[in-house]
Amino acid sequence: MSKKILLLLLLIILSCSSSPESSNYNSLFIITEDISIGENRVSFALLDQEGESIVENVDFFYKKIDEENPKIIDSTNITKWPNNKSVFTSYLYFQSEGYWEIYAEYEENITKATIEVKEYSNTLSVGSYIDPINTPSINDNKIEDISTDIKPDLDLYTYTLSQALKEKKPILLSFSTPGLCVTATCGPQLEELKLVKNNNKDNLIVIHVEVWKNFKEIMSKGDLSIGKVNKSVEKFGINTEPWTFLINKDGLVLNRYQGYVSSNEMEKDLNSINVHDQ
Repeated sequence: MSKKILLLLLLIILSCSSSPESSNYNSLFIITEDISIGENRVSFALLDQEGESIVENVDFFYKKIDEENPKIIDSTNITKWPNNKSVFTSYLYFQSEGYWEIYAEYEENITKATIEVKEYSNTLSVGSYIDPINTPSINDNKIEDISTDIKPDLDLYTYTLSQALKEKKPILLSFSTPGLCVTATCGPQLEELKLVKNNNKDNLIVIHVEVWKNFKEIMSKGDLSIGKVNKSVEKFGINTEPWTFLINKDGLVLNRYQGYVSSNEMEKDLNSINVHDQ
């Protein structure tokens, strides 16, 4: 699997203030990488010249790069990321493939960033049905052989995806590697998943899958290039981490979250499908 560095770069930038020689302009970062025609959940952050988040009195717009009239982004949610920086999330519709621009207007200054919209997503899309896959579980493995989480919750490894689908309950399936995370959000992401699991234990199955099946070898040799991904990672077309998928009781992908997603956002989406009535 080719490891993308976009999210890593963002985390580095979000974690450090700019030097005194930095430009006096704001910076707009698009976190979501896998964007295709149709509706997409897109996360982005606006930082001032000191590296601090800008969250108030800012307007966002987007348009295809060769069009003249941008559309206002009139609905955004703000999430605190693990490094205590703020990230905007919005559902944007892209009519065609190609390069698009997102604009941020703050105190009469306009900042923009360019994104590529593909015809088809590399990753399993919303509206797709998932195949039953025997993801690693504690039924056939020791927990230390299938998780790099320093405090693993065994409930997240009780079911394989194939077994979970037979239970006819909604599923949150998350791919990440806390011990080898490129983006530094995998550990915090697992903690958010544990919160959601504890709030919905009787009505929801939460599964965590490590990206690398030979993570022990990678860690002992300190060489990520020898990594071999789990079969389910290939099936889902995942090239970055973390990724989380909300799947209904019939195996249909209802939502997908690239990068960090808060427990509040997941709870909101679960409430929209009446998870407590399952």
